[in-house]
Amino acid sequence: MKKYTFLVEIGTEPLPSKLLKKLGKNFFNQIISGLKKNNFVCDQVNWYASACRLAVKANIRIKRNHYDSTIFTNQIDSDDICNKCVKNIYNQENFITSKMNIQGNKQTDNYQEILKCDDNVAVHKNYEHLFCEIISTALEKLNHYTMMRWGNIDIPFVRPVRTMTILLDTYLIKGCFFGIQTNRMLRGNRFMQDNRIVLEHADDYPDILTKNGWVIADYVVRKNVIRSAVEKEAEKLGGVIDTQDNNLLEEVTSLVEWPVILSGRFNDKFLELPHEVILHIMRYDQRYFSVYNVINGMLLPYFIFVANTISNNCEKIIIGHENVITPRLMDAEFFLRNDNKCRLEDYIPKLNSVLFHRKLGTLRDKSWRIEELSGWIASQIDVDIQQTKRAGHLCKCDLMSNMVFEFPSTQGTIGMYYARRDGESEKIAVAQQEHYQPRFSEDKLPTTYVSCAVSIADKIDTISGIFGIKEFPKGNRDPFALKRSAIGILRILIDKKLPLNLLSLIQKSVELYGEQLINAEVVNDIYNFMCNRLFSWYSTRGYRSDIVRAVLNVESANIAEVDARIEAVTNFCKLKKEENIKLNLTYKRILNIVSKKQTSYNDDVKFCLFTMPEEINLATQVISIEKKLQELCTQHRYYDALVVMIKIFSAVNMFFDNVMIMDKNENVQINRLTLLNKAKKLFLKVADVSLLHL
Repeated sequence: MKKYTFLVEIGTEPLPSKLLKKLGKNFFNQIISGLKKNNFVCDQVNWYASACRLAVKANIRIKRNHYDSTIFTNQIDSDDICNKCVKNIYNQENFITSKMNIQGNKQTDNYQEILKCDDNVAVHKNYEHLFCEIISTALEKLNHYTMMRWGNIDIPFVRPVRTMTILLDTYLIKGCFFGIQTNRMLRGNRFMQDNRIVLEHADDYPDILTKNGWVIADYVVRKNVIRSAVEKEAEKLGGVIDTQDNNLLEEVTSLVEWPVILSGRFNDKFLELPHEVILHIMRYDQRYFSVYNVINGMLLPYFIFVANTISNNCEKIIIGHENVITPRLMDAEFFLRNDNKCRLEDYIPKLNSVLFHRKLGTLRDKSWRIEELSGWIASQIDVDIQQTKRAGHLCKCDLMSNMVFEFPSTQGTIGMYYARRDGESEKIAVAQQEHYQPRFSEDKLPTTYVSCAVSIADKIDTISGIFGIKEFPKGNRDPFALKRSAIGILRILIDKKLPLNLLSLIQKSVELYGEQLINAEVVNDIYNFMCNRLFSWYSTRGYRSDIVRAVLNVESANIAEVDARIEAVTNFCKLKKEENIKLNLTYKRILNIVSKKQTSYNDDVKFCLFTMPEEINLATQVISIEKKLQELCTQHRYYDALVVMIKIFSAVNMFFDNVMIMDKNENVQINRLTLLNKAKKLFLKVADVSLLHL
């Protein structure tokens, strides 16, 4: 069966650079999904996205010998199509239900016109409404972006649409989208005077844009071209670029269609500024790539930028960019001089003028809570309390400085510079920067325990406040980034192995809010939220969900211990499969008896009531194992604890096989149930093994 090349391109006004890659992939996924749902086999599929276009190209063919009933009732081989088959297809009811609100397409009844066409055109006509339906559905599903309306068009899209091209080989699929009729006209680089290009065949895309339109439509190709060219330009300047700065590369790739790599220079004297300020100006304000010394990694007075202009006078463009960055660096110098007129601590009163949340007070209130909570955390993890409180006291001060106001991404870093300038200890200074870490899942953790304490205090204070006023995160709506804050706290506790009780931390944080919080269940809500985030975090790292649940089902507010137990159970299940089965069966056997009997257990077993050797043997084993488990768990040797638990297997089986638990003597009965209950508690020292999959 013949293959066809299918192409759809939407030409738009410049698309948002930070969303372009995601938008392009989403559009691609929706189109390919629609094709596959309608019985097309797709191969050699590609997606294209540049500043002013989204496109999808694929080779397609029919998947099977009969159409789905919702599309066609008779399958037609595209090489053997006949006029009679064409007429039968068009006579079927419910051939295609076009979405008139986007397309404005009307199903044609003009069979005679179709019959005059050659076979291939007839096939194309049969598919015309179907393709428009697929594209219409795909566009409708791109509804989770900020949308726009323009002109007299009531249909929203991310940016105004200017051209619409849909081809099947050489055949133009007729349709109307956003008030625009489909045509063969593409637009090349918007900086060209004559940028109109006629596309005759879908196979010519995207090469025709590169050849005649000064556009590299393929996002991945364009990104690699930019990366390679920027690295070569840096090499010419005697330096290297930051290869880890992928976000800047992605954004620049989304901004340009025909990348021209140029470089400029600024005065060496500006290198005396905090490098983070220079980087902010380069990356966030100007989208420049910074250049570093190959030997020592120090910043060099150069910048590399990517132009989207075809010009014979590149020197003029470079001078223009140099004239832009120099005033910004001069502004930074001015702000730094003004900030140096006062100490970091002098900004404390100004925090009263900024709201943290209208229901939770000002930044000054928050900084006081962070200070108190940081000191409490320091006392729990055996860190210098005064230094930690001082770090918490100052941690929000730099938000009031001129530098951070003008260059927001430098918050924390500027606080570190100013703390050093004021003579604060290095740990206090570093904590000003590191208490924001980790900002995201893979971000670096704070390096000192003082920084860890302030970071935990800052994050749990935000969680407690927002949960306390019942503004819970829902789905993707998490404006205060509570999920990231929770993961940040958990990562610090686990990686640093901090002996901090999570439940006590939450209670202390809530207590500092006083009567401001209206949620009576705030402590339980936060604890459950943290446990859910912990479960998600371990799941994304590849841990078995049943193991994570088994450990979390055993109450333990010490997160560092939770991590150690998950590792131990994971290793035990891998290395001791038979023993795992024995543990599981033994625990379930005990649980079946204990959970069914609603009785009051004694504080301890009474040996004087034992009459059978099997119950004496089990009681002896329980006491012996309990002592060993206590010692092993104190040393966090949970794997060894599980191995020790295996020893109870035979004693439990002999007990069940030979001892009548429900004895007529009530005291004997309660004593035996007490023994089983004590045995059950031994299993819960590490994990709820009943939840483990065999």
